[in-house]
Amino acid sequence: MHFVKPGNWFFILPWISFIPWYGMLIAMLICWGVQGRPIYDFMDEYKSPVYISDIGATNLRPLFIACSSWEGIGYCLSVFSEYFQRGGDIWFIRPRGKQRHYYMSPWYTVHERNLILAACGLGIIGELGLFFCTIFSTKNYPHVHTSMVCVFVVLLFFSVCCLSAQNLVMGKHYALLHPLANLSNDLKYEDLHWNQWEGHVWNKYTVTAVVKLCWLALAVVWAVCFAAIDNGSRSSDFEWLLAFWFGILFIIISVDFYMGGRYKVSKYFNQIDSFQGFYKFEEMFDTRYVNHKDHQSDDFNSIEPKETEEDEQLTA
Repeated sequence: MHFVKPGNWFFILPWISFIPWYGMLIAMLICWGVQGRPIYDFMDEYKSPVYISDIGATNLRPLFIACSSWEGIGYCLSVFSEYFQRGGDIWFIRPRGKQRHYYMSPWYTVHERNLILAACGLGIIGELGLFFCTIFSTKNYPHVHTSMVCVFVVLLFFSVCCLSAQNLVMGKHYALLHPLANLSNDLKYEDLHWNQWEGHVWNKYTVTAVVKLCWLALAVVWAVCFAAIDNGSRSSDFEWLLAFWFGILFIIISVDFYMGGRYKVSKYFNQIDSFQGFYKFEEMFDTRYVNHKDHQSDDFNSIEPKETEEDEQLTA
């Protein structure tokens, strides 16, 4: 086995958040254990282990604030980097006439774009909730702290829902175009009901969406157990489990970036006859080029995209 060269290095970005986040959690557990597993004076009952926020309200508070903030910034940058990779650029800073560069396979419709932007917006507000959760410690501001935890958990849930929905919609489009679809008629996405899937259903986008949904389902289970169990020790067990489980999301995003960045050398992507009607692909390369099979081995990014009326208005 050997390491396959990535299409780009964006897959490293989630690890910049994953490592400090896990480092903080492990450091907190070690420090609490080395101190003799103390029960702090502001706690109202015995718990073993104690809550993450309890340790974060002690002399380890700077570590709690710094690493949680770094994780929040990293999550938002990871989500926004997918928008950048699939969108080809950031329209409000792209100089007029500059060629786009697609680091991952583009969206098929504006709906996927809107979902990733929604995921980014929800992620920013949710991570701000985590930041204020660390600022307003459970020792001095217990009610504000609990409210910020709820903001973080709820909005991150919807953010990951948007990420999963984006992959599902892309997978539903790609299933119709996939060379293994073997469709007998010229079926279009608009002809399908919301719960109807045709073509090569289990493609890379669908698999990614299912993995994220499975992660999300288990995260909901851990969160419900954390909130519903009256026993403080068992509740804190699920809080620690949920915190470590959250780190797995960064690994999933990293794998998604790594695989998605290699779309140019994908076995089936280059066999698709035409992307006509999908606005980002029509911008990525002229549809006449796509229909010439003998040219499809060329570098997609060397093809000058078409300028749309929307682009002209945005860059004017």
